[in-house]
Formats: sequence, structure tokens, C-alpha cells
Amino acid sequence: MVLNLGYGKRMLMNKITSLAIVAFILFIYILLFSLATNMLIMSSIIYVTMVFFQLLLTVLFESPTLAFFSSFIVVLGIDVFKRYILLLASILGSPELYYLVFAVDSLVRNVTTYLVILATYVTLYYSWTFIAKKGDYLVEKVREKEFMKPKINVKYVTLALFVSLAIMIIRPMTLLDETIYLIGVLVSIFIAGASKYGVLTIPILSWIVIPLFLTLIKEEAVVTRFKRPLPREGIVLGKVAATLTYGKPVNEWLKDKITAKSPSWYWRKLSGNYTYNPHHQVNYHILITGTSGTGKSSLAKKLVKELYYKWNIPSLILDPHNEYVGLIREIGGVVVNASEISVNPLELDGASPRERAVQVADTLQRVFRLGNLQRALLEDLIEEAYAEEGILLDDEETWNNSPPTFQTLLKVVEKKIEYAKSSVERSRYESLKPYLRMLASTIFRNTTIVFNKLLSKPSVIAMAKLPGDHVKSILSETILRKIAYKMYLTGKKGILSNYVVIDEAHRLYRRSVEPSLVAKLMMESRKFGIGFIIITQQPLDVDESIIANAATKISFKITEPENLDYIAKAFAGFVTDNRYDIVRKAMYYLPNYYAIIKDSILSDPVIVKIDVVHDEQGF
Repeated sequence: MVLNLGYGKRMLMNKITSLAIVAFILFIYILLFSLATNMLIMSSIIYVTMVFFQLLLTVLFESPTLAFFSSFIVVLGIDVFKRYILLLASILGSPELYYLVFAVDSLVRNVTTYLVILATYVTLYYSWTFIAKKGDYLVEKVREKEFMKPKINVKYVTLALFVSLAIMIIRPMTLLDETIYLIGVLVSIFIAGASKYGVLTIPILSWIVIPLFLTLIKEEAVVTRFKRPLPREGIVLGKVAATLTYGKPVNEWLKDKITAKSPSWYWRKLSGNYTYNPHHQVNYHILITGTSGTGKSSLAKKLVKELYYKWNIPSLILDPHNEYVGLIREIGGVVVNASEISVNPLELDGASPRERAVQVADTLQRVFRLGNLQRALLEDLIEEAYAEEGILLDDEETWNNSPPTFQTLLKVVEKKIEYAKSSVERSRYESLKPYLRMLASTIFRNTTIVFNKLLSKPSVIAMAKLPGDHVKSILSETILRKIAYKMYLTGKKGILSNYVVIDEAHRLYRRSVEPSLVAKLMMESRKFGIGFIIITQQPLDVDESIIANAATKISFKITEPENLDYIAKAFAGFVTDNRYDIVRKAMYYLPNYYAIIKDSILSDPVIVKIDVVHDEQGF
């Protein structure tokens, strides 16, 4: 389009430049296009911004062609930098940043983006022909500003950036390599700008050569949609079969053709190893889900064994069914029969009587599903039990006295029932008595476990002979609280010292209004030096804070609809297009010993064939 305003319009052009008229025409074009295609308002704003950006570059470079390539460079650069946004999102756990990544994908992978750039280029190209001949007020003002003139050869820099960014997208690089490369680009620009010749050939060529060198000398690695190789240092969990990818609409993993013409999510076949290294993740925690018999326990045993052999990190296993006893004996660990020991949940372990009363009351409320009034009553009763043993809230010297037990607490309740002034008061205390009688008759007496021994080598608390999930849950929470206290006193912050493996977590740590102790410890794991391996076949029943705080999520086959829906959404990350449906379908049809893995390193989930060794003990 040529803007033939004529010589008589010179005064008008001094006030309203021809480029402003071009910008207005392009704005109308975008507006009409938005209305015709029902484009979202945000998309329209983005495209209008792109047009004005291209217009500005045309003025600065005095070349529509350079502005055209520069606009492509910006789009490619956004595609490259989204990996840093994704890393930040995984660290902060921010859904908004994940949505931003998807918005970037929608921009970069949308043909409309490139049509807008091309249409803007055509308009500016013909308009610039007129401007170059007739002059333009805005252009003349820009030319007067010396600081606006580029000090390097813009053509070489633009071409080099365009080619190098394209290579970064085509060729897979690790995030570290990419960061080094981008720093190299900035240094090269500085060198080129400082050169009296305006441009140096060697730095410009290095922008193209360095990424090729970084990728060609490396072994073939598994890459995700963001072309990020999996780490190779650590525990090899198995062979990668596929990765979730956005692009050509064909579901290779499920061998199911997708008829949609637009790009969509699908499982792209890959080859390579999936390697787990806890030190490379945002946190140390692992969630393993799946129906019974699909490979959960086999994977957990592999992790326990390899963590100890590779990094000398021992694991303490809370084992409801004595499934791990054989493994611990095999690797020379400690086996503790829970029915033969005793643990006292009322020991203070550095807390005040009031703090411990609140903690124990919280545990009992969650385990027995007590009401808020019962919980408040329990707190007062536990404080009275401490007072019975001479442990006073306002006298810290008494905190070293022998603590009460549940037997002491039961006696306090019985005394309250005996001296109750009304039937209402009596019934309140009587509502708690059955629970306390059961706890007083089990393993909750003075502690006999030596915790330092449990933390020094692989150990298992075998709980199969304990009477019911209630006792197992209270025992597990008490042990965890004591371990956290011991490690807080002796451990080093930020250093991974131990793993705690919790099998059948849905039975021990049910979902409730308040986060469980495990969830709280997971949030502060670096303070205690503890990593958790949480295993469950019913993720919907587990404390949701536990699932949210596991950096590495591994799911075997799940068929129960509600659990499948819940965990598929957690793995999909964000529900858009067919992403959630593809993850859900794959999770439903997974063969045994195949799992979908999502961690804080990978941009998208991968399907892995878990490599486990079966021996006489089932491992």
C-alpha cells in the first residue's frame, strides 16, 4: 500500500507523520481481523503491540526488512525464554506462570502471529518507499538523535540472532548450556559494539557455532517439547517410551489417530533413560500412585536400595504390611517389629506442654475424625495430664520431668467423668473415653526405640501386627515428629540426610481441613534434611498438601474414575485443549511397570518403562 499524500500535505506531515497514519491503518486491520475471527481481547492487544514494535524498529533501522526479521527474533526469543519462566513456575508453584507458558505457546505456535508480522511488513515496505522519497517528520527527528543510531552493523547482528535462535529451538540444549550460550551472545554483542569496525566476524560466527558444538558432542538424550535433555547422573529408573508434546496431531503412544486439523497434545515416541537425582529437583519428595500390582512397591524398593548404595542416604520405611522387611534385611538394615516396641506421643521433644497438647489433639482429631469441641476438650485434658506429672506450662525447669502417657490421660478423663457436675459435661468426657482406652492398651507407653540407630542405616517399622489403621497412623506421626526433632538438632540445613518412605499413605494420612504433619515436614524439608517417598493407590484420599509438595510425581495405571481425574489434572499441570484428556487416557491404559513421570526438571510428563529386578523377595 502506497500512501500518496502529495507535496501539498507537507505541513500536515510535520504534525501527523506518515508513519502514524500507517500505524492507524494497521490498527484498524488488526481490529477488523479480531472481530472477524472472534479473537480474545488479550490476543488482540498482543498483536497490536507487535505491530507497533515492528513499526518502531522500521524507524530505528530505517529498514522494514530488518524490522521484519527482528520481529521474528523476538518471537523466537520468547519461545526460548519460556523455559526460564517454566523453571520459575516450578520453584514458586505458581499456576499463573504456567498459564503464561501456555500463552507463549499459543503465540509462538499460532500461524496468525506470523501472518500479522508478514502483513505488517508488506504495509511498511510500501509505505517506507514513499517515506524515503518524500521525507517524514518523525524519521528526521530520530536521525537527529545520535544515541539512537546503532554502533554495530545491524544487518549482521539481526541475521546472526535470527539464525542462532532458530538453532536453539531446532537443536536440543540443557538449560545450563542455554544460559551459558545466551551469556555468550551478550558478550559477543558487547565486543562487536566496542569494535571500531562495527562488527567482528568471530563473535558473530560463535553465536551459530557454539550451540551446535554443545549439542553435537553430547550423547543422544531424551528431550521434551522444550527440547530439554533428561539428566544422566543419578538413579536410572527405566527407559523413556514417550513424552507429552504439542504439535502434529497424532497420538503415537496409544496408536490413535487424532482427526483435529489444528495442533494438539500427543505422546511422541522417544528413546533414552530416565534418571532421578534428588539433588537436581526443587525438593527431595517423590509421590508414587497407581492401582495395586502395577509396580509401585517395586519402584519404591529400587529407590530405597539405590539411594543407599549410590549416595549413602538411608531410608526409614513405615510399612503397614511388612512388604519391605526382606529388602531391608538384604541390604543389612534394621527391622523393627512395631508390636514389640512402645512410643510415647506425649514426650515433649523440645516443645512446650501447650504446643505438644495442640499437636497431639490435632493428630487424634484427624485420625478419629473428632469434632472441634472434642478437640478443644482434648487439649485441656492433655495439659492436665502434664500437670499430673508436675510439668507446668510456666515453669520450663519442670519440662524435663517424666512425661505422662495415654494411661495418665485416661485416668484424667475417668476422674472428670466421676466428678462431672451435669450429664452434659459427663457425656462430653465419655465421648473421648473409648478412643483413649484403646490407645492406652496398645503400644503408646514410655518410648523404647533408639532413633539414632534408625537414622544411621536403612530401617523399616513393620506394622502388620498392629490393631488397625488408627494405631498405625498415630505411631507413624509420633515417629516422624521425633525423627524431625532429632534431625533438627543434629542435621545440617539444606543437606539431604535421610528418606522416609510411607506406604499406603491414604490410610495413614487422610485428607482433612488442616495439613498433616507429613505435609508440614515436606514444606520445611530442607530444615530437617528429610526427603519423603509417598506411596498410595488412592491419591484423592491423601492430604492434598502432600501431593502439591512432591516435586517428582510418578503414576502407574489408575482406573478408578475419581482418582484418575484428580491425579491426571495434577500431571497435566494446566487443563487446556486436549492436554488433560491425553494424560488421563494414557494413565488409564498404562501396562504394568509403565509409569507417567512429572518432575521439576522436565517441562512435560514422560512415559517410562520402569526397570525393576525381580528376585525371590519380589524385588
